[in-house]
Amino acid sequence: MTSVSASGTGSGDPHESDPRPLEDEIARSRPAEGRRIDAARFEVRLRRWALLLLIAGPAVWFLVQQLR
Repeated sequence: MTSVSASGTGSGDPHESDPRPLEDEIARSRPAEGRRIDAARFEVRLRRWALLLLIAGPAVWFLVQQLR
């Protein structure tokens, strides 16, 4: 029978590498040069604008109709 160690508990698996510090992960995720669009941030902004227009469009139309 073989023993199985829980993940992240030690050197049971020689193919597992030690976890990197958070600063290294953050630095690795940033683009090396230039400014690229973050897809998640772009999606959130797009959804906010769509929701704003979905609410504000009929509200403006209603106000214009009431002022006539």
